[in-house]
Amino acid sequence: MSSKLTSLYFKLYSITDHTPCDVDHPKRIWGYILDWVIGGILTGLPAVFMYGGVTGRNDMFSDLYVFQALGFSKSYGVIAGILCILCAMFYYIYVPLKIYPGQTLGKHLAGFKIVKKNNEPVDLKTLVVRQVLGIFLIEGAALIVSNYIRQLISLSFNFYVDYHLALIGMVITLISVILVIKTDSHRALHDYLAKTKLVLVEAKESDATSSTTKEKVTPKYKNNKKSKKR
Repeated sequence: MSSKLTSLYFKLYSITDHTPCDVDHPKRIWGYILDWVIGGILTGLPAVFMYGGVTGRNDMFSDLYVFQALGFSKSYGVIAGILCILCAMFYYIYVPLKIYPGQTLGKHLAGFKIVKKNNEPVDLKTLVVRQVLGIFLIEGAALIVSNYIRQLISLSFNFYVDYHLALIGMVITLISVILVIKTDSHRALHDYLAKTKLVLVEAKESDATSSTTKEKVTPKYKNNKKSKKR
């Protein structure tokens, strides 16, 4: 049994990427925490506001099922879920596409970004595959928006799938976390799916800034030397 497990481990190891990554675990965790908090708050705002407006209550919002549980139409839960997903798309797709290239706000504050495996900037297709298909749907346990997606599916089809999908998502997310920790590339499943990786931006930006500064300073320095000779 142990030999089979060892053989399986080496097979899995051989098909994973072990190219060293300059984004260490503490920095990645810090970026994830920021995204979980900021993205989670932004994602849940529509549901919170709709809950207060429809029910007239000021207690804590729980989930999309609460509208139907309180005697209101389930359509309120469906609309709230759709609005929550749109807010999540804004944060996890629009922001890294248009505002901070390759970065959510959390990644921007933590100092790293998403790029394609060949170091090219990420485009809309890559972000949709990585963020929506990979993180929101397949992994399904890392971000709050995944909860709303499962609840929305259950409400829309009148068939409760939330619990089972959550369990599957937790297992897949655990595998993804193991890949991040155990491989030198620190690439998660969603990175393999979208063919992306994480890179630091601080060093590159500082190098670009210093080179630009040198280009600007050098001509002035030469001009000053010429004027002194005159």
